[in-house]
Amino acid sequence: MAFLPDPSASEPDVKVPSVSIRAVLRNVIPGTILPGLVYFLASRQLSVITSLAIASSVPVLDTLFRLVRGRKPSTVGMVFLGLTGISIGLATIFDSPTLIVGKGVLITFLFGASLAVSAAIGRPLTRTIALHLCADPGEQREALAERWERPQTVAVFRVLSFGWGFWLLIAAMNQLMLVAVVSPGTFIALERPMTLTATAIGITWSLSFVRRRQLADPELGLLPARAA
Repeated sequence: MAFLPDPSASEPDVKVPSVSIRAVLRNVIPGTILPGLVYFLASRQLSVITSLAIASSVPVLDTLFRLVRGRKPSTVGMVFLGLTGISIGLATIFDSPTLIVGKGVLITFLFGASLAVSAAIGRPLTRTIALHLCADPGEQREALAERWERPQTVAVFRVLSFGWGFWLLIAAMNQLMLVAVVSPGTFIALERPMTLTATAIGITWSLSFVRRRQLADPELGLLPARAA
């Protein structure tokens, strides 16, 4: 959902962030591969609930790492940290592994519903997310926000929010069915790669849609202009 500003536009200069494949892999691997691997190793010596608690806490390490380094954690990271703690606590109290694996379903549903509602009320979350990804706080982000206030641009972000909201709600239903038919260990091994695949499909659709809209209206400035 990251849409980059058009550097050829006449508005105030907004630096286009570079994308490092190594950095992407560094952020993707801990959240997709490690939980299943950690559960597999921990379950050999520990109970199911304890193993699930350890495995589901792997993505939280990023938030804790930010705190240790004195960096401000993201809002999403803090929400995830809180939900993880609550789900582990409830699972321990009620002796129910489902309460841990169900956290992922709840997060997907809430995020999908939030995106759909934001589009319906005309304040698409995809625009807010793109602003945080494409520009640093301060004048650069303010300049980009002003550029993206055009009704045509907001309309594009609304479609993206509707699309992502619908897609994530479908993903939440699939996750819920998966919880019902497989063991907690199998779920935590499969859920992350499935989420990554769904995200990749969503990003591919988003970029295709934005490219078509920008060809029709080059002033949108949501993607870098291709070299002639």
